[in-house]
Amino acid sequence: MKKLLTFVLVICLAVGLKAQEKPAPLYLLFEFMQVKGENGSDYWAVEDFWSGIHKERVADKSILGWDLWSLTPSGTQQGSQYLTVTLFANLKDMLHAIGSLDVMAYAKKAYPKMTDKDMNAMFVKTAKSRDMAHQVLIRQVDRTKGDFKMKVGTMMTMDIMKQLDDGYEKSESEIFKPWHQKMVDQGKKGSWELDEVILPAGTESYGTHLTVSMYNDVAQLAAFMEGSLGDMDLMTQLAVKEGLKTRDWKEMKIAKLEKMVR
Repeated sequence: MKKLLTFVLVICLAVGLKAQEKPAPLYLLFEFMQVKGENGSDYWAVEDFWSGIHKERVADKSILGWDLWSLTPSGTQQGSQYLTVTLFANLKDMLHAIGSLDVMAYAKKAYPKMTDKDMNAMFVKTAKSRDMAHQVLIRQVDRTKGDFKMKVGTMMTMDIMKQLDDGYEKSESEIFKPWHQKMVDQGKKGSWELDEVILPAGTESYGTHLTVSMYNDVAQLAAFMEGSLGDMDLMTQLAVKEGLKTRDWKEMKIAKLEKMVR
């Protein structure tokens, strides 16, 4: 009996340790910005100003980080030209930031010598320089393993997916993720992840998930896009065919990391 209890205890500890090894999911706030050509320089000045505010938010651990990405294609009729991504440790922090962020308090910490008049002028310039076209709340579901680190100049592909049945996330993790992991291991891409859209939600929402791939630079992205996708055996081909039926691929955007705060 004593040996049995010891064995059960060992198993429980092993399961507990394994559960602890799985990292907690990130929560991300995507904000898509539409910027007219004549407002380009004002928009850059605005984001420089806001990066100082985000540094204070990182310092007090209310956020994990903030990124500014430029989007391609970026024609005036093709949607947003920029994307900001704010990283959170949990959903509570993200919802709190959206609903009750004390921007002025953070601005005064970031720019103690700036007058209230000048700060208010920057907030007015913020509103005039861009239109926040879409705000999307996201939870990270799965990702490849590796030691990839983002830096200014990192390239990203973002595929917007609409789930068609409940097997979609399983197909991404079990069929497509191993293929992406192979590409990461071979140095053809930096990382891949699957994200779930929390809000907006409902039958009328544009997408339900994102798949995101990271690349060191433009050269690595171009080499991947022009290279071979690799051979698949018959069983894998059949699995991929079935997996594709679980989602509707809405569109793909390419993005370049312009600024980051950690």
